[in-house]
Amino acid sequence: MPLSKRRLLDQMELNDHEKKNLQILDTIRKKGPIARAEISRLIGLNIVTVTSYVDQYIKKDVIKEVGIDVSSGGRKPTLVDLNPEAIHLIGVGLNLVDMIAVLCNLKGDVVFRVRKDRPLQSGEGLVMAMVSLVEELIQKSKVDVTKVHGIGIGSPGIFSRDASSVRWPSGFLHTTPSKGPLSISVSIHGIFEEKFKIPTIVDNDANAAVFGEEWYSKGLGVQHAIYLYSACGCGFIINGQIYRGANGSAGEWIFDRKEDDLLPALIESYNSGNWENDMGIALTAQVLHRENPDSRIYELVHGDVKKITLFTVIKAAEAGDALANRLLREAGARLGRKTALLVNLIDPEIIIIGGGVEAAGVPFMDAVKEVVKQMAAPEATEKLRIIPSALGENGVPLGAAALVAQNYFISA
Repeated sequence: MPLSKRRLLDQMELNDHEKKNLQILDTIRKKGPIARAEISRLIGLNIVTVTSYVDQYIKKDVIKEVGIDVSSGGRKPTLVDLNPEAIHLIGVGLNLVDMIAVLCNLKGDVVFRVRKDRPLQSGEGLVMAMVSLVEELIQKSKVDVTKVHGIGIGSPGIFSRDASSVRWPSGFLHTTPSKGPLSISVSIHGIFEEKFKIPTIVDNDANAAVFGEEWYSKGLGVQHAIYLYSACGCGFIINGQIYRGANGSAGEWIFDRKEDDLLPALIESYNSGNWENDMGIALTAQVLHRENPDSRIYELVHGDVKKITLFTVIKAAEAGDALANRLLREAGARLGRKTALLVNLIDPEIIIIGGGVEAAGVPFMDAVKEVVKQMAAPEATEKLRIIPSALGENGVPLGAAALVAQNYFISA
């Protein structure tokens, strides 16, 4: 089935053939190199059916035979694995400050990457800037576009599955004057497909990120996971699938300004746009500079507090600066309070923290874990893992590319 006709996968809609495709190829992706008999055992399909499907995949060059397994008696079984060069995938990630496009193979190895600051345009102008980014990726990588199976795009905001558009409601996001308001209300997939003649999938950034963590880690080994993206959005995997909600707005986790016990100056500074990216760490450091003139934070920026970023504070903390470590712990505690609520509601097996704020490191992550342990139900935290993103800033574009790969599997 053409990708443009199935822009986002809903496994409930799959027919029997597509379900078997996904089961078998997903098992090879996670466990390969693997023998046909082991695939049969793991997914409960008889060996004749598995062999028939695998042989077809080999003919289509989707997978390849890669060696011989150790035999427990009789004929030695042949191992199969994904053919990484079967197709290429393009993934695009957009956030408040930049946009990243990656070209990767079927196994998710990044072949080429392009990153640029997010431009001043909004709406269709911003979408066209992403189009230009992909044009640059294709030109510089010299990829054969006939081998690009699809383009995946992960964007912040409330996603409409039917229209493949992203909407920012009034007051939902506050951005700096230099960046301008982020407002996308056009059919992103339509613009991309018209330009490149390549099927395109669009999804929310946090949905793409959580899916990418599961896909490229060869499976998190869980059925229920939450990805906290830049501390202001969530991606959910429930029962092994992305959960988008009835209308596509699940996970839009908006902070209540009055809820956090912060300095009034910080409350007034919400419009800076850094809040969602770094939990207000840089803003807090800027406000506190007169009270802490000897902090290493201010030495690093030579007294120019406007240049303070999350990474300035992290660097100061690594040097043992007391204020920097305090700011990271306090931000972690704030996120921990929000996270505890989600833990009680969803009861996940794993919490992944990403979108950039995970770079705050051990003081931040430890504070999140401590507060969640204190505030969430003991039954929900006994086996809970809270970890930083494994994919870092490539999480959204790689996750968007993984959505394309999954669609390739079902139609193989």
